[in-house]
Amino acid sequence: MQASTGFKKTLTYLVFVAIAALFWFIMALNDSVQDNFEVKVNLYNVPDSVTFINLPPEKIHVMVRDQGANLWRNGVFGDATVNINFADFSGDGRFVVRRSELTAALKSVFGASASLLSTSVDSLSLMYTTLPGKRVPVEVSADLTPATGKIIMGNPVASPAGVVVYGTRNVLDTITRVYTEHFSRHNLEENTEVPVRLRGMANARFEPSTVKVAVEVDPLVRKQASVNVAVHHLPEGMDLLLFPSKVQVEYYVPMSKFDAASVDKTGVAVDYLDLDKNPRKLPVRLTHHNSALLNMHLLTDSVEYTLVRN
Repeated sequence: MQASTGFKKTLTYLVFVAIAALFWFIMALNDSVQDNFEVKVNLYNVPDSVTFINLPPEKIHVMVRDQGANLWRNGVFGDATVNINFADFSGDGRFVVRRSELTAALKSVFGASASLLSTSVDSLSLMYTTLPGKRVPVEVSADLTPATGKIIMGNPVASPAGVVVYGTRNVLDTITRVYTEHFSRHNLEENTEVPVRLRGMANARFEPSTVKVAVEVDPLVRKQASVNVAVHHLPEGMDLLLFPSKVQVEYYVPMSKFDAASVDKTGVAVDYLDLDKNPRKLPVRLTHHNSALLNMHLLTDSVEYTLVRN
């Protein structure tokens, strides 16, 4: 019985609290309040042939003062969208809505009694074009370095490799490529993909405006090979017998090129003109090598020789 009586008292108390809250809410709706809203921007009657060079805002942030009931009705429960007829404000490649015109359009969203205290956008001035876009390649601007024992394979590659440019006639007639914003990546350990914005250009819009740049990184692997030793400046009627006639060279190659790497273009030689410097040995020099073979050096710095007259 006592528990039932306590429950009734609690329930009665909660009912009075709810009634008081309801009266407070009704009174608050009649008070003047201010609040922030995001108003969607809807441009209508835009021809399919029109492409905006600088995009209109999707939303405008607005601070409004009005009676609470009006704000709830127009801003919260209403569709806070400002509708602007493209045909009323466009001409000669420009779409312009002056401050007074935009303010009037925003006030119509909240009602005549509302006061606009501030807006994130106070006017619109946009360029547009009816010309078709032009596809151009993307050039990557980057400062890239691999980690120790790694190598960057080839040039960084943008994806997509080309973008569509929309702009004035002068822009489309002269543009041949677009560039990414410059970026840096250092001590790269593995393949990397970097999202990068394209470098802006006056009176032009790129679609898309961001590309992904792929950087291929490969480990370096050490290899050795035997190379025949040539003789330079040998007089006619003379011959040099070298011991050994082949020497070992050491170099590094990317792991992905390990099987394809070749020393065929590598040149190793001694010079007959060095005979006077050492009566027993000739220094061995690396004369040229395949540029794909990295950090190449000789494991033998000299060879013995015997001079023979033919």
